Amino acid sequence: MYRKGNILVRVILVGLIILCFTVALASDNVHRCAGAGFWFPADRKELADTVDGYLKGATKKDIPGNLIALISPHAGYTYSGPIMGAAYRQLEGRKYKRVIILALSHSYGGFGKISVLPVDIYQMPLGDVPVDKKVVEELLGHKDIFVSIPVVHAQEHSDENQIPFLQRTLKEFKVVSLIVDQLSPDEMKRAADILATYLDTDTLFIASTDLNHYGSLYHYEPFANLKGKALADKIHQHDREALKYMTNIDPEGFLNYIRQTGSTVCGRNPVELLLSVLKKKSEIRRSSNVGGKGDVQGHLLDYCTSADKDGVYALRTCGYGAVAFTASSMKASPVSRKGEVKKMDKETTPTEVQEGEPDPPILNEAEQKTLLRLARDVLQGITKDRSYQPDYSKYDLTPHLKEKSRLFVTLTKGGDLRGCIGHVQAIVPIYEGVVENTFSAAFRDPRFPPVRADEVPDIKIEISINTPQRLLKDVNKIVIGKHGLIIEKGWNRGLLLPQVPVEWKWNRDEFLKHICLKAGLPTDAWKDKDTKLYSFSSQVFHEKE
Repeated sequence: MYRKGNILVRVILVGLIILCFTVALASDNVHRCAGAGFWFPADRKELADTVDGYLKGATKKDIPGNLIALISPHAGYTYSGPIMGAAYRQLEGRKYKRVIILALSHSYGGFGKISVLPVDIYQMPLGDVPVDKKVVEELLGHKDIFVSIPVVHAQEHSDENQIPFLQRTLKEFKVVSLIVDQLSPDEMKRAADILATYLDTDTLFIASTDLNHYGSLYHYEPFANLKGKALADKIHQHDREALKYMTNIDPEGFLNYIRQTGSTVCGRNPVELLLSVLKKKSEIRRSSNVGGKGDVQGHLLDYCTSADKDGVYALRTCGYGAVAFTASSMKASPVSRKGEVKKMDKETTPTEVQEGEPDPPILNEAEQKTLLRLARDVLQGITKDRSYQPDYSKYDLTPHLKEKSRLFVTLTKGGDLRGCIGHVQAIVPIYEGVVENTFSAAFRDPRFPPVRADEVPDIKIEISINTPQRLLKDVNKIVIGKHGLIIEKGWNRGLLLPQVPVEWKWNRDEFLKHICLKAGLPTDAWKDKDTKLYSFSSQVFHEKE
């Protein structure tokens, strides 16, 4: 789908759009609703009654787990209202602090980024909706992906049409509306990596899209040889194929479907991004042993087309589908919202540990060699076949190695970091943690590309077995070379292993400064009353040179 095209033309186009429209459209920090009176009623009471009617006409389904995302259509309510009701009825009784809408521009394309407005409110007939300015500012910090181009938002309805349904189902929430243009594969992955850090129980994601636009008026007639019921069945089948890839959380399959069929699903970009975010989150949770197989799941809620009532499919038919996505036992994400993703386990929040919790066992030289050999075998195996699983019968797994512990696996190449991922809670046995985190360090550290098989001979492996982290009340007790640090302030968190300040020859003050920077905080944030510092120690061992 992605073509490089003329990069210079794209740059000029984006520059002209920003230059011509930014000042005029973003001067008062308010996004004024453009679709009221056209896509949905402009009168407050009529709009509320209309939305409530669609919600009451839908069925709340018994879907397991925490609802984390929806796919919803955005056509005029007369057409898509019943399907939107099916999507938003599932929000009944749920609470979210923010809603991130992945939408599209029907009028402006080719800017090749994701646009977000740094306004204060979205002004809607049912009342003003506050914008989560903190999230917006953080996203705009990733200048390679996120930009602010007000003109693409000014007359757009794919995001606005979702908001009245949100207002009638959620009591309090903030909104972040993203207009997703066509991205390259690398840009899509980068955007998914960034947005996956916001996917938690406080946040609902919504991808806005209608399905295929079929008929002579849309200039899309791949089934022109069919008529009557045969045509209707084929259109339904065509839409349901797209829905299959959505519910299966299969962004690659969805893209192949678009390429092979020339599908006219209008929200293909926001859908691809949502599926990529969900797949990323699912992989992270599996690697952390949270939720287990199939943890993030899709559920088809309802589907119809605009022609199902009158039967006139050949002229103009648009499909509408609603999909819900759930995850089991989801916790608020501990990943920093600003800057790079930290090399911390992404599903476990560091908390004060009871003083009586024991430290992990001290591993002898033979046990260390067993873990390093296991990690080396896994690294060699997974870079050739990602489904590789070690045969544990070949390793001497002592009782110590079967105890649960916090641990990190670090990969280096030529002395430079090549990947580092770990668990900050004791959630799996030591030997299983080594396997999981070797895989994650090789393939899931967002700071680096996946490790290739031809790199493996040049990569060295280091394993750190960590003690429980304990609340640090006096920074003067930090011992360089003995203590690692974890810092928490709001959503910002960071971790540095004990060996890091030794390698960089930091003193205590420099260590405190850099743990703040690691979390994306000011260098003196460790002094703040609402900041928590934790210390821990590690048994560190690595392969011989």
